[in-house]
Amino acid sequence: MSSRVRPFARAIALAAVLAVAAAPAAQAKVIEQHLGGATAHTPIVGSDQHLPPLAATTPYMIDPSVGAKIVAWRKSGGYAADITGTVVRARNYLDRWLTKRCGRDASPARVRKCRAMLVADIDDTLVSWYSYYANTDAHWTANAAAEKKVMEACGTPAITPSVNLLRYAKGRGVAIVLITGRSQGHRSFTASCVKKLGVNGYRDLVMRSPAQSKTTAARYKSQARRTLVRAGWKIALSLGDQVSDMSGGYADAGFLLPNPMYLIP
Repeated sequence: MSSRVRPFARAIALAAVLAVAAAPAAQAKVIEQHLGGATAHTPIVGSDQHLPPLAATTPYMIDPSVGAKIVAWRKSGGYAADITGTVVRARNYLDRWLTKRCGRDASPARVRKCRAMLVADIDDTLVSWYSYYANTDAHWTANAAAEKKVMEACGTPAITPSVNLLRYAKGRGVAIVLITGRSQGHRSFTASCVKKLGVNGYRDLVMRSPAQSKTTAARYKSQARRTLVRAGWKIALSLGDQVSDMSGGYADAGFLLPNPMYLIP
């Protein structure tokens, strides 16, 4: 959250890419992105979510003047259609992946034996910060102290399609690991909150150590996945709202959920 995002003016550029943000839900679509560079070996399936350029390398929080466009997009049903479409693609992909990698009779026992795994981010992947940022007090600005209070109170509602995907994967025998940019100091209330919102039975909750506080999200998360792969796990997919949740390899695919509010490279 705010520890990685520095707000500054991007209103003009973001207004251009959000110009169609209030389009009817029927126009929402899911596209497959083959990005270059660090993501070359991890195809990313994501919603046409009107983000700034995905190659951006500078963290940002949107300018408050653009917030109304995001509210309109949400009210239009565009967000719901985008996120549902992406999660449906992720579930279908997972089913195919399990048949291919774990055998046609991919029973839960067999899936566990072949060490299949799904990794997921938390913020704006499993829990939503939209209501917080859209309210009058926050008004689309980052505030570390205020955000910590929201996390401590579990004030971020569940993103139901994502939570249901994790439940489905777990039911199929897939191991779940949560890899979040939150710091170790947030572990107790983070673990309590995700359990309260229905995310149970995950194998591990990976959080930033003090030594990783200045590591980019892309590097920190790819290193976490590398550790899992080297331990013998096969990561079918990474689910997140940032390209940095899935760039850098060590996952067979990435599924990118819509989040035009901020960018964390």
